[in-house]
Order: sequence, then structure tokens, then C-alpha cells
Amino acid sequence: MTNEPDDLIGRIAEIELIAEIELNESAAICVEQMDDEITLVIASIVGVHFQVTVEQALELSRALAVAAENAEKFRKSAKM
Repeated sequence: MTNEPDDLIGRIAEIELIAEIELNESAAICVEQMDDEITLVIASIVGVHFQVTVEQALELSRALAVAAENAEKFRKSAKM
């Protein structure tokens, strides 16, 4: 028989903070990962927590990468 509180503490210890991105003084986005569970936390006055699948996380990261590339191209063209 396992000791459930000890098991829970062990699993909590496995949670890894991947990134904490500060948006401004009162808001940030945190990405945490444990096993195959990925949690995004939008921390602000009203916090929002949601889990995404591996596939959704990959899709989100690709979408952010494309948007960042487009924004960088726009920024460079606007400076010329």
C-alpha cells in the first residue's frame, strides 16, 4: 500500500517550471511541465490555468514562432 500524501509530494517535486515570461508589472505567463502534462498559467489579478496536450503545445509554439517572425519582419521594414 502506498502512502498517498508522500506520492503527491513526490509528484509535485517533479513539476518543472519551463518559463516565466513577465508581461508587465502585474501579469506573467508561466509554463510548467510534469511528465506529459503541460500547464500554462496566465498570472494576473485574475489567474487563468489550463492544460494543453503535447500536440496543442507544439501548435501553440509554432504559431508564436510564426507570429514573432512576421512581427520582426514588419519591424525591420518599418525602420527602412
